[in-house]
Order: sequence, then structure tokens, then C-alpha cells
Amino acid sequence: MAWQLEEAITYYGKQGAPGDQSALIALLGEIQQENGGGIPVAAVEETAKAYGVKESLLLALIKRVPRLRLADTHCLEICCGPNCGRKTELAEVAQRLCGSKVTVKQMPCMRLCGKGPNIKWDGKLYHQADETLLRRLLKD
Repeated sequence: MAWQLEEAITYYGKQGAPGDQSALIALLGEIQQENGGGIPVAAVEETAKAYGVKESLLLALIKRVPRLRLADTHCLEICCGPNCGRKTELAEVAQRLCGSKVTVKQMPCMRLCGKGPNIKWDGKLYHQADETLLRRLLKD
């Protein structure tokens, strides 16, 4: 039997979604898994409509939870630990450069301070990150 979004929405509704954010996050994770690693915007719209919540709530959860991402977007995680955060304004540069095709998440210390600033681009770790690296990743 094929996975159906409507069935998942019903199931997680019985688990407490949308009031229980952990159930809502679990639903978003399942949607992401069933759609090849990204959450389609149409699924966000349908889920919001089914639960009677604003799409912005779901988008905020997707942005806040590091393992979640929208389909057709990249995920950039920036170390904002005490050392990396002092070395660069990389988070601001990333926000300016990336636009809507990239989800930018500021993360706690990645524990690789000697190699920083550190970022993860779609889960791949990069050291000594700077604006040039960000531009290269965006171009590719």
C-alpha cells in the first residue's frame, strides 16, 4: 500500500498534532522521508489546511529543526559557537547571499573550533568557511 499524506495527517492528528509540536515534527519528518529528503511546499500547504494552522507555523518548525528541509532547497548550517561566531559574520553573509533556495540555520558549537569557521552544506562539513566558499556552494 502506498504512503498517503492524508492518512499521515489523520494518524498524527490522533497523536496530538498540531498542538503537540513533537507529533507535528514527526509528521514533517515522515513527509520528508517519503518525498526523497525534502518537504514539498504543497505538502506544507495541505498539512496547514488540514490542521487549521498557518503555513508560517510549519515553515518555522522546518527552519528550527536541523534535520528538516523543504524540497528543492539546500540546507546551510553555520556554527555559531564561541570561537566560530567571533571569527566571522558568516550567518549574516549567508542570509544576504542565499535567498529562498537555502535554509540557513545557526547551530550551536560543532566542536571543531581549531578548523573554523565551520559550516555544513546539505550535511557535508566544511572548515575555514568564508564568503568565497558560500558563493562557490551556491553556484554549484
